[in-house]
Amino acid sequence: MVSIWDVLEKAAYTGLGLAALTKEKLDEALEKIKKERGFTEEEGRRFAKEIREHAEAARRKFDESVTAAVVKALPQLNLVKSEELEALRKRVVRLEKMPAKSGDGRKARDAGRK
Repeated sequence: MVSIWDVLEKAAYTGLGLAALTKEKLDEALEKIKKERGFTEEEGRRFAKEIREHAEAARRKFDESVTAAVVKALPQLNLVKSEELEALRKRVVRLEKMPAKSGDGRKARDAGRK
């Protein structure tokens, strides 16, 4: 079974990989455009800044989409909350410390519900 953490980790690595690839490809494309179109250094910098701003906006939108998808998926995964898990751990510890069942079995069983 794939955990939500596996999905989140893969999404994060994918996002980081895309960002690195995008920057590298962007730099290559800008160099090519500068050569082919005769951009000056200043025009190239302005164009690069504009492209990077668009890329950053696209990355933020992607991050928001991933976050929204995770928030939507979490309730459907029926995961236990850390507070619930801790309460169960404490209950198990209490029950393990109790003596074996008494005559009707109720005392040990009922004591763990407090």
